[in-house]
Amino acid sequence: MVLSDGQTRFFSDFGYLVLPGLLREEISWISEEFERVFREAGIVHDGTARSSLGRFIERSERLCSLLDHPGVDGLLSGLLGEDYNYLGSGGELYVGDGMWHPDCHGDPVLQVKWAMYLDPLTPETGALRFVPGSHRQGWQGNLDTHALWGMGMEEVPCVAPHNQPGDVVVFNQMTLHNALGGGNRRRMLNLLACSSCRSENELAFLRRRLPADRSELKWDLMRGTATPERMRHLDQPWQILA
Repeated sequence: MVLSDGQTRFFSDFGYLVLPGLLREEISWISEEFERVFREAGIVHDGTARSSLGRFIERSERLCSLLDHPGVDGLLSGLLGEDYNYLGSGGELYVGDGMWHPDCHGDPVLQVKWAMYLDPLTPETGALRFVPGSHRQGWQGNLDTHALWGMGMEEVPCVAPHNQPGDVVVFNQMTLHNALGGGNRRRMLNLLACSSCRSENELAFLRRRLPADRSELKWDLMRGTATPERMRHLDQPWQILA
């Protein structure tokens, strides 16, 4: 996959990008592995609160191979450069409403979240919402929309693309986002990545962003099954923890 100039400009200007059907052909096995990983981790989701599991794709050889998929790798390379760094992954079972928030702020390199919801979603049933261009405004933490603008969370001007299983969204982690409404078991798989770090300031960021030592990465399976192309995205985080 090669992003068009229009797609890269859209991401730069608005802080997110939607790829309908990017992994439509893979959705069956991805869903099966998603359920297996949660089950083997012993997590029982009762629908009363969000359930989360970190180092998620690292627990499945087949999910690790998502980094080799031309659609996934091409998308991340197009936004972050061909030597982007993989930072980790998560699996989520969402319940109820969220808060408007960015995932980070003020860091020296571009960080993105690649997100794939495994269920059909509309704006009313928990589709991910974005405030276009908000990545340029320096927001921090969960926002009190009543105090800021005198409006409820559902009134914030935004876009909320409908989701079908196999669709992918990717967004700048400084972009305001949220999800409202929907059921009590909305499944989402995510990957985190950033641009390669070069300056001392960028390398210091990477050290802060990573766990204290290599063992906490849980990358034995990820690295043990890696192609040379995948290893390119693992090497800098691995070496900086040496």
